[in-house]
Amino acid sequence: MKEGPLKTVGTIALRNLARHRVKTVITTIAVAVSVALYIAADAWLLGMNLDSRRNIVSYEIGAAKIQSDAYFAKKDELPMYESFVGWEKIADALETAGYDSAPRFVFSGTLYSRTGTAPILFDAVDPEQETALLRYPDFVESGRFPEAGRAELALGTVAADKLRVGIPRRPTTEEYEKDVYGAATDAGEAGFIAGLYDERDGLMALRDDAGAAELDRLWGILSRSGRMDVRISTVIDMVAAPETVRRDRFEEDLLPSLDAEGRALALGSYERDPVLDEYYLTTDDPATLAALLRAMTVADYSGAIRHVNQLIDATVVGIVNSPNPKTNGNVGFIPLDALQGEAGLMLDGAVTELLIRSSGASDTALPGKAERPESIRAALDSALAASGETLPEGLSVRGWEAYAEDYLAASAGDNVSTRVMIVFLFILSFIGIANTMLMAVLERTKEIGMMRALGMTDGQLLLSYSIEAGMIGFLGSMAGVALGCLINIPMVEYGVDFSSMSKEMGGDFGYRVAALFRSAWNPATIILTAAAATLLSALMALPPTIRALRLPVTESLRFE
Repeated sequence: MKEGPLKTVGTIALRNLARHRVKTVITTIAVAVSVALYIAADAWLLGMNLDSRRNIVSYEIGAAKIQSDAYFAKKDELPMYESFVGWEKIADALETAGYDSAPRFVFSGTLYSRTGTAPILFDAVDPEQETALLRYPDFVESGRFPEAGRAELALGTVAADKLRVGIPRRPTTEEYEKDVYGAATDAGEAGFIAGLYDERDGLMALRDDAGAAELDRLWGILSRSGRMDVRISTVIDMVAAPETVRRDRFEEDLLPSLDAEGRALALGSYERDPVLDEYYLTTDDPATLAALLRAMTVADYSGAIRHVNQLIDATVVGIVNSPNPKTNGNVGFIPLDALQGEAGLMLDGAVTELLIRSSGASDTALPGKAERPESIRAALDSALAASGETLPEGLSVRGWEAYAEDYLAASAGDNVSTRVMIVFLFILSFIGIANTMLMAVLERTKEIGMMRALGMTDGQLLLSYSIEAGMIGFLGSMAGVALGCLINIPMVEYGVDFSSMSKEMGGDFGYRVAALFRSAWNPATIILTAAAATLLSALMALPPTIRALRLPVTESLRFE
């Protein structure tokens, strides 16, 4: 097309925009609102996802874990008996390869305080290594993190509230008088406590300006009163080949569940007692017993697992309130070495997992290529080989995504549902554009016939109306980008405090954000959204224009 006709087409498009100002403005506003909402929603979701991923890695899991394959397959059951020993050599090799690691033994139980009970997920940790790898120990809001060798607990804020341990920040008058003020042993302590609390809205409230030294002193007073004393009730799962097995269980339950090799082991290790009508263990060879036990546990034979009830007395020494709600929930952290003996869990050096992160990794950085499971495994194998060792069979390295299914499911669902709603807004906007162009074309059918009679081609007319609609989309997109960015600025800088909602939902609703939701800039989405809105707007002009061009010129000229 020559420059003259192209200029004419553009002039016609601009003139038509001015002829229908009200429709143009309304349609432009609709496009702008849709673009702005899409940009804001995308930025909000991106911000929550980025914060969640950072918080999972920095406060909860690390970049990866080493676990036994058998444990991972049943990880929701927390099978203690699928733990592993010898983690120290693996940790040394990881350090040589440039990774930090932290051992854990995870178990569940019920925690009892003087005034309540709560189901708790316990993480037995090495305090020094845990603090080096994860950041939640830095967010102990009152008290301190447990020290190695002591039966001490740090609890999440949700568990602390249920058990009424720690320093109460908004106690009822009854709780204050009985458990807080009543903990004073002399007039000096009573006056000190009274000076820390004010009455607000029928409740007592801890002063916002209470200093660290004052809180430490109050913690000591409350601890001496017994408020921090708790008892853990748990069950130790121990595996051992049963000494005797009833005949029916042996023949109908155990043998069918084993593979051929396992059945041969069982038949070779047990003999039937014809008098008692049961099978009894006849071998004491350690290798045979270990192979038999492994075959039984792989087959999930319940008779190989013994459950031993255990009570462990402990003292709460700190309350965790980190940016990750998982660490603030019904969770307790206790030193790993305090659980080794018969007074603990009889661990004998076993752990259920080894957390991994690159040495010196930034808290704000997501795991990179060096922290992928395959990269960690390759570096670990190389470091172990240098000392003549190998990673024990049955242990594997898995990335953090394998342990965050709840977050990934929530994120995927929200991404889909939010975008579907915004797409509907876009559809409504483009229906408005189509309606505007349809009315414009119908009103100008006679005019179209005249221009065609004067020599204007169908292609030029299509281009003219597409430019007109595209300009509506472009103006709306620019306004939408500006509006979306204006909405985004305070969301990126300050965010929205959802702490009240988070507390009502128990502190955990899939996303790993405890209180403050911030958006994040996504330049690609901003550019693509504006371009898509402009292009789609231009395309919406084609159907009504093509319909008008199908009319013969003579009929177009007679159209009223």
